[in-house]
Amino acid sequence: MDGIYFYWFSWMLWVIYTFLMKKDKVRILFAVTLLMLIALSIYEISIGPFQLTLSYLFILFMAFYFAAMRSRWQFIYMLIGSMIVTLAYVSFQLFALFDPIWVFLDRTWMLAVILTIIVILLYGGFYSRLLCFIIGSCQGDFLYAVILKRFSFPHVIGSLAFFDMLLLSWSLMFGWFVLENASAYVDLLAQKGMKETKQS
Repeated sequence: MDGIYFYWFSWMLWVIYTFLMKKDKVRILFAVTLLMLIALSIYEISIGPFQLTLSYLFILFMAFYFAAMRSRWQFIYMLIGSMIVTLAYVSFQLFALFDPIWVFLDRTWMLAVILTIIVILLYGGFYSRLLCFIIGSCQGDFLYAVILKRFSFPHVIGSLAFFDMLLLSWSLMFGWFVLENASAYVDLLAQKGMKETKQS
């Protein structure tokens, strides 16, 4: 059922950001963004020959806004990274469509894991990873719709199936971020313990 991952992980992340994260502007931004995605996901509009959801337009404009705030070289690297994600997204979707034998596991999970690994390799920070992933995935879904249009296949850009993958990957990146920081915290405690042992 399309949308089950999207709604489940959206509410899960919203609870984490709202009640468990440090109180700052970033927490508020993420919490509001998740609520807006949920609220706008049921609305669709037509732009030319394409059907798009409002949640897709919202998250894409948000991502472009924050990408534009970066320095020139950071912005260029973001464009290159997002294009890599775009090509990976479109390639996987076309393989799944025309040669589905390669998709031996759940399609949503496979795509989410592949794109998550790519952005983790491209970037070291959680926010940069998420930004690159959102831009690349949104561009990929649009390009995929353009290709399908040539074959007269219907496709809603930013559908619930797309947001299933997006929120699943967002959650995987957040989990990886927690693990990275947990290991750093453990190392800090270990170093502190060694210093205290030497002093004693």
